[in-house]
Amino acid sequence: MEDHPGERPGVFLDHPGERPRAFSDRASATLLLFALGAGAASCSRHEAPAPSASQPPTIPAPTAARPDPRATIKELDALHLAPGAVITVDGRLDEPAWQTAKGTGPFVDVGSGRENPSLPAQGNARLLWDDQALYVGFEVADKKVHGGWPQGRDGGDGDAGAREPHLWEKDTVEVMIDPDGDGDNKDYYEIQINPQNLVFDTQYDEYNSPNGNGRGPFGHEEWSANMTHAVVVHGSVDDDSDTDRGYTVEARIPWASFTKAQHAPPRPGDTWRMNFYAMKNNGGTAWSPILGMGNFHRASRFGRVRWVASSP
Repeated sequence: MEDHPGERPGVFLDHPGERPRAFSDRASATLLLFALGAGAASCSRHEAPAPSASQPPTIPAPTAARPDPRATIKELDALHLAPGAVITVDGRLDEPAWQTAKGTGPFVDVGSGRENPSLPAQGNARLLWDDQALYVGFEVADKKVHGGWPQGRDGGDGDAGAREPHLWEKDTVEVMIDPDGDGDNKDYYEIQINPQNLVFDTQYDEYNSPNGNGRGPFGHEEWSANMTHAVVVHGSVDDDSDTDRGYTVEARIPWASFTKAQHAPPRPGDTWRMNFYAMKNNGGTAWSPILGMGNFHRASRFGRVRWVASSP
């Protein structure tokens, strides 16, 4: 798929302390500043994702050739930035460090654990870190990129004054983070960034709790990741008359934001549990599949991220 002739990808930037603003017309490709006033929620937030025609409702019986995927947890080594390396958060992921960063590989169907090209939002993620922050980069392939939040609005559920937009209802990427590394869903974090560079971020005490009996607020929405984040859209936003390539997301999350973590920054060799999603309309693809064992918050299904020191 090609970008529209004569247009540049839409670029949306944000720095902490500013309120989110709606994106400009895509033809201007103007750089806008957005704030971190919202965070990430999960797809099928309170219930296990319903099986689709392409997603079997049960996991096939394990065989010698195909072991039970529920017994496998994905793993990823996150490399420490080399001395002197700098990441500029602009949504482009074009620094040399990103080219050598370890990645998740293609996201998979959350129900089957296999790649599923029929799903509309495909993606992958990469991680880096230094002594001050965690860096996350997403690449999302999506032929119809949707933001969906009206001009001048940074709230959800029909309340223009609400603080946290429910980004999971449309298009967004999501990071789930359980710093303890044990997958027990105690004191974990959720962060989402959508194609408009709006954010939902929150912290939970335990699995899906608190959540206002399913009506919100979801987690402790007063928590802020205090991150810097940017989005580049390869195509248009909310224009279904054309075909888009997707969008990239880049974020720098200070370790100081993870107040529930035992060690922040983590020590080289420490392991945290994390998951990454590319979401569309409260569904999506994931790094580590859920496989019917709960919803997208199930920390026991998050992958293991090991923090690795930079090479000498």
